[in-house]
Amino acid sequence: MDARQLRGFMAVANCLSFSKAAERLGMTQPTISYQVASLERSQGLRLFARNTRGVRLTPAGLYFFDQMQRLCAEYEGLVAQYLPSSKGDHERGASPGLCMDIRQLQCFHAVASSQSFTRAGQSTLRTRPGIRYQIGCLEQSLGQNLFQRGHNSISLTEAGRLFSERVRGLLLDYERIVLQAKGIGTGEGGALTIGFLDGVLMQTLPGLIRAFSMACPGVRVKTMHVSLAHMFDAILAGEIDCGFAPTFEHISPVGIQSQVVLRDRMVAVMSEDHPFASRKNLSLSHLKGQPLLSLAESIGGLGVKWHKALCVKFGLDSGLTEYSPDFPSLFMAIGMGRGIAIQPRQILQEYGNARIRALELEGEDMEVEFVVAWRAEASSPLLPTFLQGFNRI
Repeated sequence: MDARQLRGFMAVANCLSFSKAAERLGMTQPTISYQVASLERSQGLRLFARNTRGVRLTPAGLYFFDQMQRLCAEYEGLVAQYLPSSKGDHERGASPGLCMDIRQLQCFHAVASSQSFTRAGQSTLRTRPGIRYQIGCLEQSLGQNLFQRGHNSISLTEAGRLFSERVRGLLLDYERIVLQAKGIGTGEGGALTIGFLDGVLMQTLPGLIRAFSMACPGVRVKTMHVSLAHMFDAILAGEIDCGFAPTFEHISPVGIQSQVVLRDRMVAVMSEDHPFASRKNLSLSHLKGQPLLSLAESIGGLGVKWHKALCVKFGLDSGLTEYSPDFPSLFMAIGMGRGIAIQPRQILQEYGNARIRALELEGEDMEVEFVVAWRAEASSPLLPTFLQGFNRI
C-alpha cells in the first residue's frame, strides 16, 4: 500500500463519496477510484459497497478505516517525536499532510535489517534501484537522512536508528490489521461476546445484535448476563468484549473506553399508595427519614456506591436502606410499600407496573448515562462494526 492509495481510501471513507473525495484531494474521480480499487486488489479486501444510492464502508472497511486512522496518528507522532530537525522540517513531518507509505516503510525496514540494498531487494522482491528510490522518497518526505552511505557500505544514522526502533512495530500492526479485516470480510473474524444488564436497552439490543450478525455473517455472537458490580471487571478480564452499564457522574474505570448510548434521569420509585405518590415531583430533601430501597452492593456495584454518596450529600439516612438481591425483588419490595428506590426511568420499562409510581427528582445530580463500554487496549477488531449501530439510535 502506498501513500496515494491510503490517502484516497481515507478521503472516500471520511465523506463516503468518490466525487467529494476527489474534489478534496484535487484529483479526478477516475483517479481516486483507481487508487482505491488498487488498494482493495493488492490487500485482498472489499472496503466499500457501491450501489446506485452511493457508497458505504463494508464491515471490513469500517474496521480497516478505524485502525488506519489510529496507525496514521501513531506514525505522525513517531515522526514528530523521533525526527525533529529544523523547525520547517519538524512542522512538515508532524502535519496531517504527511501520509504513511507502507511500501516505503517495508523497504526501509528491509535495508535497516540487512544493511544492504541488494539483500533488501531480494527479501522484498524488488530491484536494487527500486529499493533506493523508495528509500530516497521516504527520506525526502521526512526531511531526514536515515542512512549513511559509504563506497561499499551502508549504516543507519542516529535519526534512522531511532526511526527503525518503531517502524517494525508499525509494520507488524499493519499486517495484523489486514489479516483481521480479511477475517471480518469473509465472516471468519472470530467471536464477539456482549454483556448485558437487567432492564437496560432490552428492547433495542436484540435488533442491534441481529443487524451486526447480518453485516458479519459467520461471526459467532454470544450474549452474557452480567451484574453491574462485575460488568467492568468482566470487560477488563477479557470475559466479554463489550458491555452495557450506567455511569455515574460521567466516570468510567481506568482502562475502559465507552460510548454514550442513552441519557436518562433518576426517579423516585414508590408504591401507588405512598403519601408522596400524588405529587408531581420530589426533591431529595423530602426523602429525609424515609425508608429507602436499593440493590445489594454485590449486584449493584457503582450504583450502590452512588446511592450511599447521595445519602451523605443530602443528609439521608443510609441506615434505613433495605438491600435487595436482584431487580425483581427490588420492585416487589417497592410494590409492597417497603420504601422508595432511586432508579433510572429506563429500568421501569422492564419492571414497572400499574401499582408503582415514579416521580421526577429535582436537581442536576439526577442524570445518568448508559454506555457501551470496552477495553481500551487490545479490544476486539469487530467492535467498530458493532458500535456503528449505536450511531443510528
